[in-house]
Amino acid sequence: MSKRIVVFALMSSFSVFGKQSVTVTAEKIERSYDETTSNVQVIDLEEIEKSQTTNLADLIEKKSGLFVNSNGSYGKSTSLFLRGADSSFTLIVIDGVEYNDKSSVGGGSVLDHIDLSNVEKVEILKGSQSVLYGSDAMAGVINITTKNPKGTKEALGSVSYGSFKNKRASFSARNSGKRVDYSMGLSFQDVEGISSYNEDRVIMAEKDGYNNLTASFKATTSISTKDELSLSIRSVKAESDFDASTADKLDYVGRDAQTISSLFYKYKATKVWEPKLKVSHNKSDRLSNSFSLSRLVSKVNKVELENPFVLSKALTLLNGFEYEKTKASIGTIDNKKNFESVAGYLDAHGKFQKLSLHGGVRWTNESTYSYRVVWKIGASYPVFKKTDLKINASTGFKSPSLYQLYSNFGNTALSPTQSESFDLSITQFILSSKFELTYFNDNYDNIIDFDSVSNRYENISKADIEGFELNYFGESRSFDWKVGTTLLSAINNSTGKEGQYLPRRPRQKYNASLGWNGFEKFNSIVDFSYVGERENSDFDTIVLSSYFLVDLRFSYELGVDDKVLFKVGNLFDRKYEQVYGYGTPGINFNLTWKFNI
Repeated sequence: MSKRIVVFALMSSFSVFGKQSVTVTAEKIERSYDETTSNVQVIDLEEIEKSQTTNLADLIEKKSGLFVNSNGSYGKSTSLFLRGADSSFTLIVIDGVEYNDKSSVGGGSVLDHIDLSNVEKVEILKGSQSVLYGSDAMAGVINITTKNPKGTKEALGSVSYGSFKNKRASFSARNSGKRVDYSMGLSFQDVEGISSYNEDRVIMAEKDGYNNLTASFKATTSISTKDELSLSIRSVKAESDFDASTADKLDYVGRDAQTISSLFYKYKATKVWEPKLKVSHNKSDRLSNSFSLSRLVSKVNKVELENPFVLSKALTLLNGFEYEKTKASIGTIDNKKNFESVAGYLDAHGKFQKLSLHGGVRWTNESTYSYRVVWKIGASYPVFKKTDLKINASTGFKSPSLYQLYSNFGNTALSPTQSESFDLSITQFILSSKFELTYFNDNYDNIIDFDSVSNRYENISKADIEGFELNYFGESRSFDWKVGTTLLSAINNSTGKEGQYLPRRPRQKYNASLGWNGFEKFNSIVDFSYVGERENSDFDTIVLSSYFLVDLRFSYELGVDDKVLFKVGNLFDRKYEQVYGYGTPGINFNLTWKFNI
């Protein structure tokens, strides 16, 4: 970490920072933002609607500590680097179900097609969360919650049209009945798109289209005064044309389908004990026609028992037991492999006067190795009246994927990747503004990577990542603002690559938005974003140029739950690439009408 980063952070720490009444659910027990010791960012429904974004990647790409790269925009292959960690190290959870694809190379979550229709809240939990979520959560968790069935009765619709023939319609509703409360959502998007291969590199590039159909349903019913049964289902079907990074391709196409579902039973046994039993299913089916036709299918069934004990206002204990079985096709549809995992964990939150403490441990036994133990500890303390200090330390692990184990390049002798994480946050409140500075340090060892010498996957890599995240939020009568900064040092310390910078992680990233509410029904927001230089890959010496973008957002309320929204993206028509060889949209617009049905 360079001296200028440290000096900048120390100077910034003298800035100043009213408390939030935000509920965090990502730690599997509801608690207020002030009570949690973890480093978490919460994006509520109001912010989602104001963002005018329709997919998860666009929503989170401007958040500090997150870097999003897409191979051509509009539903194309997308990578997420949370605090510089590999994309497969971050777990996405939707309504309590892990949204990963066990047949993919890294076995991680697929970010490309997550539509935001009917989504109520997104929580970004940073640092290793392996204690509660096991493998795949070594860098953190993105927890997505759809609308609560017990909310206000509503039926909402939206239609939009934008550049590149981008058409979208959505519908969401929720209702509380005598016996059943439910919420549902349905959205469809069809866009002609841009050329995935950068059209500036070729004459008459083909447009690579995309369509997405997403449906979700959630219902709860009370069987008696002591128990509750919940059902959740979410399904997506998407089709996307794509290109290679070296050429425009006319026949490359991918068809993806994924369905997740869960049945959740909660029983209030006593005043302090409320056990929860959850059964979930995740099926993904991906067909790709590029060099050759390939189809990958995975099915994951999981049973989890959670036992929260609320012993007092000051002490909560959570223990859980999990069993997971995966079946996936690797390489060909006939090459089916099974994978099993059993785990138990204990997690505790305590508050002693002003000091909040958090500690947890997890034991995991998987079919590819004997067992793994990970832990996490954290503390929070108001050092002054409006100054909070949070500190966390944890270990994590990432199991080898089925592809890394059983494909033609697989290695059944692989062991899990290991991590050690640490972060320290200072939060300062003053009047209606909030300042937060976080230092983080993550070390990854035994990383699984492809070895060209042995022509198979090996535990051959390691990385040391550290940096600073700065967030500043504030508001006045007519204005509100958000500022985010990420300063990153992501170093490859593998043998023979010591000191090399990990690809596609910018050393600096700055985001700012300024909102104006000068009129009662009119709102405008201007967004600024800067992404610094970054190396393209481990296999070339290409350095991608930095870029600066400006977006404009406007909204006008016609009535209750009736508004018109207009967005201009890349206002100054900047030319840039997130990944070498792939195109990005120039200046573009989108017009949306949201209405009450």
